[in-house]
Amino acid sequence: MSSQHRDPALTVRPPADLRQAATRELNERNLEVQAFVVACFKALVAEPEQFLEELTAHWPEKKPRGRPRKADQTGTADDSA
Repeated sequence: MSSQHRDPALTVRPPADLRQAATRELNERNLEVQAFVVACFKALVAEPEQFLEELTAHWPEKKPRGRPRKADQTGTADDSA
């Protein structure tokens, strides 16, 4: 059964300490995380070059996607041919 929500979900996994600090900062200003993400999307669409330039120093390093690769195993049954 498909989602009955109007807008599709967005799943992100920021580091726990960063999420806690950001949530604390937003809470102190009586703002919500979800509204903050929507505001960031709106700012990006309105002024993409300016907004992305502002984020340059904060951009995280790329992480590999998917499951980590298994380490090469030597001496397995498949290697005995």
